[in-house]
Amino acid sequence: MMFTTNDFFIGSSVLIEFNKGNKLRLFSELLANDAFRCFVNETVLSEFLFHFLASNGNKSPQTLHEAKQISNIFAVSNQYKLIKTCHFIENDNRLFSIVPDLMAKYNLLPNDAIILATCKLHGISNLVSHDADFKEPCKAEGIELLREE
Repeated sequence: MMFTTNDFFIGSSVLIEFNKGNKLRLFSELLANDAFRCFVNETVLSEFLFHFLASNGNKSPQTLHEAKQISNIFAVSNQYKLIKTCHFIENDNRLFSIVPDLMAKYNLLPNDAIILATCKLHGISNLVSHDADFKEPCKAEGIELLREE
């Protein structure tokens, strides 16, 4: 599948801040334009849901898990459905070679390297993230970083 410049990979920081009611402009503009397509991967899904549990459960996700309260969080809040506004991209075993290289080259943490690798592997030239760690790697890899300060 080939992507166009109307395709945007959405980092978890954008979804998390949007759910908090912060930094709404950029993601709202992307959602409002039918010509734009927003994508996430399994890493963003995991990070977003982890923060969803913590912020809506007022406890650590591990504490909620041990107390068997996770289903209660989903019953009380439907904010998690925000991620369904995005298309899901699956990765494959090419990550095994690309992710460690990106981590070493740019001093990235694993999840950030997986996100950058996903953009590269799927030809997505726009990364939307509030994470400043992406500034230099995106520039060097020819990916436009869109941020809302």
